Parts: sequence; structure tokens; C-alpha cells
Amino acid sequence: MKKSSRLFDILKQRVVILDGAMGTMLQPHLASGSCMDMANILQPEVVTHVHVQYRDAGTDIISTNTFGASRIKLDAFGFGPRAKDVNIAGADLARKVAGSALVAGVMGPSGKLIEPLGELSFDEAFDAFYEQAKALAQGGVDLFLLETFADLKEIKIAVMAAKEAGPGLPLLASMTYEEGFKTFTGTDPETAATVLTSLGVDAVGVNCSTGPEPMLEVVGRYAVSTNKPIFVEANAGIPILNKGKTTYTVSADEMAQFGEKFVEIGASIVGSCCGSTPEYTKKIAAAVKNKKSVFRPVIHGLRLCSRTNTVHIGTGEPFAVIGERINPTNRDELAESIRQGKVGIIQQEAKLQVKQGAHLIDVNLGVPGIDEAAAMSITIPAIENVAPVPLVIDTSNPEAVEAALLHCSGKPLINSVNGGEESLNAVLPLAKKFGAAVLCLAVDEKGIPKTAEERISVLKKIIARADSLGIDRNDLICDTLTLTVSAQQKRAEQTLFAMMMVKNELGLQNVLGVSNISFGLPQRSLINSTFLAMAMAYGLDAAIMNPGDERMMQTVSAASVLTVRDRDSKNFIAGFKAKKSKGTKKPKQNTENNDNLIFRAILDGNRDEIMPLVEQALEKGTDPLAINNEILIPAIKEVGDMYDRKDIYLPQMILSAETMQRAFKVLEPHFGKEKSEIKGRVVITTVSGDVHDIGKNIVALFLKNHGFEVIDLGKNVQAADIAYAAIKNNADIVGLSALMTTTMVEMPKVIKTLRDAGSKARVVVGGAVVTKRYAREIGADGYAKDGVGAVKEIEKLVSS
Repeated sequence: MKKSSRLFDILKQRVVILDGAMGTMLQPHLASGSCMDMANILQPEVVTHVHVQYRDAGTDIISTNTFGASRIKLDAFGFGPRAKDVNIAGADLARKVAGSALVAGVMGPSGKLIEPLGELSFDEAFDAFYEQAKALAQGGVDLFLLETFADLKEIKIAVMAAKEAGPGLPLLASMTYEEGFKTFTGTDPETAATVLTSLGVDAVGVNCSTGPEPMLEVVGRYAVSTNKPIFVEANAGIPILNKGKTTYTVSADEMAQFGEKFVEIGASIVGSCCGSTPEYTKKIAAAVKNKKSVFRPVIHGLRLCSRTNTVHIGTGEPFAVIGERINPTNRDELAESIRQGKVGIIQQEAKLQVKQGAHLIDVNLGVPGIDEAAAMSITIPAIENVAPVPLVIDTSNPEAVEAALLHCSGKPLINSVNGGEESLNAVLPLAKKFGAAVLCLAVDEKGIPKTAEERISVLKKIIARADSLGIDRNDLICDTLTLTVSAQQKRAEQTLFAMMMVKNELGLQNVLGVSNISFGLPQRSLINSTFLAMAMAYGLDAAIMNPGDERMMQTVSAASVLTVRDRDSKNFIAGFKAKKSKGTKKPKQNTENNDNLIFRAILDGNRDEIMPLVEQALEKGTDPLAINNEILIPAIKEVGDMYDRKDIYLPQMILSAETMQRAFKVLEPHFGKEKSEIKGRVVITTVSGDVHDIGKNIVALFLKNHGFEVIDLGKNVQAADIAYAAIKNNADIVGLSALMTTTMVEMPKVIKTLRDAGSKARVVVGGAVVTKRYAREIGADGYAKDGVGAVKEIEKLVSS
């Protein structure tokens, strides 16, 4: 029996035990600031000893020492070209001592942000993860273990790369969450579980984060969001400083008790993370190893996701409105905007449709003569930045479909695949690879079937092909075709009959593009809304329609009550009250001037259009300082407030900050002697041994936007070099960042070095594992949770 298949055999019998922290165990034996993954080659006996201890503690899975062994991360230490050797060695060391235990090839995040948030492209990330996974497979791992990912788009890429590099090897994928049960890019557990399940992972997990107790909520949310096994690896609590050493607040006995709770609510694979030791693994194994996984009901229905939101589509679920207005047909201004690669109009259309009640946004960029794939590459991220709803990719161009999927953070719907061989061969493999859902159109090479039975026959062909590729039936939704009734009135009847057959015979969901029904007739809204009500009675679950058509939206609201999609009529009553409170005032006309457009571009993160807008303002004679002080600064402050309120998340904040920087580049040459003095001088860096600089880079960007001079030393910087830079630049503030518990211990060393060197700079610390208490204990002057918090804290310190 292959060990890779043995994992599933064990899961059928009992709970599986994962091992614990690698970094915590290795750190005392390695030089400060050294590359932990290179120990596989330079100090193999130390790594082997850790594996032996976990094996003897009763683990079922031994994790390789390769968390940071992608080429991208190793490059930060100068070892990038040795990525293959490091991973093969890591797998080999674990393999030699594993005994009956399985070996998991561990892969961690790249430490960089994927485009458009950062500079790392899809292809660069994919190639790095593929190289690592290929080497781990060559070294003999039994499965892949993806840990501590916080960006949904990045873990999607890593999953696809690992599946391609090691076909047949089980794949466990885990995300890490902050307070409020969101990743730092705004993804919630349900969305993460839905996307990862659609990508075909073998288990969905949570690890690291803030300790075991908050993870109970995450595991519970996973349990009702996926049919896959759930695994959990909690930190041993929040690290604190005790007599100069970092210690953890959760004991091995307490972790074992949490292990029992995890199993009770749905976890079937249990381990531990930062701060844990083989003693933790031994205690967890004693508590849960002989328990059986609890039964969980099967998840049904279609779910689509943005980065931050999941929409359920199916019988008994709220009716889904798919906004159809991003479509250049008969819309010259929108078509021209698409030709020019401008996204401002598209962004505003997307935001408006969400405000009007759209649950999803259909994206159709079909302008003759354009590079549709390139247009999708620009447009998808732009819409995602302003509209927190899932997307529907509306194109028959396979290259454009793939481009859209490459840039989509969540789980979109492809609109569409038909029963023709060309379409089936082009679209369905892309849906499988990227974990997308598919709209199945009841038409084939022969044309539009006349009868309901013929349409169902076409749909059955599509479903059979999807089944053969391993696409989950829950990820299919059927379109039985809306045809104009102006010439043939029986067409509507056949559509409705076919919809009933989709529900009763196929057990799937229905979607229609409603407005085609009335083509060539007067009072189109009346015909459309009447047909919509009839279709909802026959089992329509979603409609591609104009959410700005008040009559249509009223029909959705009323028919949802009558078809029991609006439980207890709550939404209908709430909508009626909201409309009544607004009264009958006429909507304001759009009279936005250039200043408002600049302000809005900052809020929307519209990097492509901000520079021309600022240039136009300058050409009109607007004072450069006035643009900066009265438009840009208030706009970026509003972005910070929106982030604090969780109206937006890190991706939007980053793009807004970068948009601000582009605006400032236009203004800077126009500043004269009257330019405002800088607020303060900040030296910022990631401490020795830590190559994660995402958080530090965001803080630096926000500080620059708020008028600070920033001296960025980069990552993995020694204490002496930080002190030298602080004194040389006469810094007011030194900002220190650490992502890992193994590197946060460098912070007190830096503070001591600064004081010994005579620097008067105040120290502000932050990072995923750093807390306000820890900052106080090590003698820091301030603590910042994120970029917005850093600006507020540093402004307070420099003004005091």
C-alpha cells in the first residue's frame, strides 16, 4: 500500500496526529539570523534529532524543515539557487527516520505580495512553488502540507503548483487568521474553505494565528463549509518575555484539552505550531489519537466567492442577482474605456450595481478588435478592489477566460460552456485547474434546442464531461436559455419546463439572462419582471439582470417572499422600511469635479487614472500644495478610517497608498520652498533572521503618504546596522518588524544596541506575532498592529 493512500485509511479509523513546531526546536541550535532551512544541508544532525523526537512522541505525520525553502525566500539569504537541494535534503532527512509515520513536504508563503498588491507575478510565484513541490516529491514525501498562508490568491497558486508537481500526492492546505477571524487580506474561514475545496485539496486547515481558543471558531466555520477533512495546528498561545526569554502561555496539557475540543467540532487531523515541542505532540496524541472523527453532513449547493465574501446559490437560498451592466453592447463610453485600458467607469459601474443590490458582477469586455485577455488582466483586479462580491467571467474566448482566472482572487463563475466539443475542451479543464464554477448553456453545435427535453439532453452531456474531469456537480449551474417571445411565444414555456427538469432530474441550480425575453416588444421591463416572477416559481435561483431596474428588483424582493427564499419576509420588510425612510426625494445629479475625481481615485486605488487627473488639476491652475493638503491627505486618511472600520481590507489599502504615491510623483516637481516640512524621520526594518517584509513595506508606504521621511533598511538587518542608520540619519523613530516567534527575540537586542550606541530615537515595534504587552516588556516606546496604527502611533510620538 502506498503511504500517500494510507493517510485516508487512517482517517477512516481515527484522528491523525501532526507534529509540532520546527523553528522553536531548531532555534537554540542555530546562529542568530541564519537560514533555518539551510540546516537541512549544514546541520542535518540537528534537524534529524527534532524529527526523531516528534516520531517518538507519537506523531502520524513528520513535517519537513522546508517552510521557507522556496527559491523566493531562500534568495533573501543568498541561497536561492540551492532551493532544489534544500528541499530534497529536507525530505530525505525526514524520510530516513519516519518509520511508520508519513512525511509531509512543508511549503510556506513566499513572503511577497502577488500582483497587483505587490510585484510578484502569478508565473513567478507558480514557478517557485512548483520547483519546491517537485523537489519535495523527488525527495520522497508522502503528502504536501501548505501552512500559514494569509493571501487567498497566493495559496491558490501554491495549491495548483503542488498538484501539478506531485500528482496523486495528498495535499493539506492551511490559512492563518487574525483577530475577527479574517486573514490579513480579509478572507473569512467560509470563503477560504470554499475556494480550497473547489481547488481539490484533500484537507482544509488553520494554523499559527493567535493560539488555540480563537481557532475553535475557525474550525467550527470550516465544519459547515466543506466536506473535506479539517486539520488544526495552534500556537502555544501568545508569546511573552519571561526573564529575557520568549515563553508561551498555553501548556502541553492545555493544548491537549483543546485538541479534544477541536475533534468534537469537526477536526480530524490535530497538531501544534509555534512554541510547541514534542511534549505537546505526546499529550495531544494521548488525548485524541484513538478518537474517531465526528460525522459532518454533506455540503450541497453552489457557492461563489470574492476574496472576502461567499454567495450561496440554490433551493432555499436567497435569490442571486448577477449585475449585467459591465457590458459594452450599445454603450459607447464603456466600450471606449475598455479599448483604452481605463478602469474608472468600470469600477464605478461595479460599485453602483452592488449598491443597487447585485450579489455578483458579470464582466463582459467583448469589444471588437481588442486584446480581451489583456483587458481581463487589468479589469478583474480593478473590480475586485472596489466590489466585495464574486465575479462572473462572461466571454467565449478561452484565452480571456484563463487571464481572468489568473487574476481572480476568489472562486468565480465562468459564463459559459456549451455542449459543443470545442467549448467543452477549452472551458472545463480551466474550471478544474482554477477551481471555478461553470454556467452550463443548453446549446451545442446544432444550435438552440427547441424543446425542454432536448435542452436537458445537452446539459447531461456537459455534466457527464465535467464529471469525467472531477468537477464537483455543486460547481455547475444550468442556463436553459431565455429566448425572445415576440416571434414565438411558446419559447418561454419550454424554458420554464426545462428549468423544472434541471431541478427534478439533474438536481442542479438554474440561472437565466432574463432580459432577452422581451426583445422587440414595448414595455420591456414589465415583460421582464413578469417572466422573472414566473421563472422564480419554476425554480430559478439566479438571474443576470440590471439591478438598476427598480421594477425587476421589486419583483425579486416580492417573489423571494412567495418562494420562501426570504425567510420570515425579513429582507422584504427591511427594504420597505429603508425605502420609506428615504422619502420621495429625487436623486442628485452627478456633478463631480476634478477634485472629487482625484479623491475618489485614491479611495478606489485607481493607479492608472490618478496621474492624468492630477495633471489636469495642475493645468487648471490648482495649487500643488492645495491638491496635496486638501485632497490627497484627506483621501488617504479616509482610507485609513475605512480600514479601521473594516469597510476595506489590506488589498484595497495597499492600492490606495500606491495610488497616493503616484499622485505625489506628479506634484513633487511643482513644490517650491513653501513645501511643508517633514513630520519626522523614520528608520524602518525587519529584524535579523526575518525575511518577511510585507508588513514593513506597507507601514513604510503609509508613513510616506502621511509626510514622514522613511529610511527603509530592508529585511534581515543586524542590530548594529540598525543603530548605525538611526544615528547617521538622526532618526526620530526606529520601526522594527518581525513576523515569526523565532525572530521577535531580536527586538530587545536592537533596543539595547540603540541605547548603548546613544541613539535617542523612539522605538515602535509590530508584526504578526508581536503584541502590545510584548512591546511594553522589551522596553519599546510604541506598538503598531498595522500600517494605519503605525501612522497614528508615530504621529503621537513625534508630537509629544
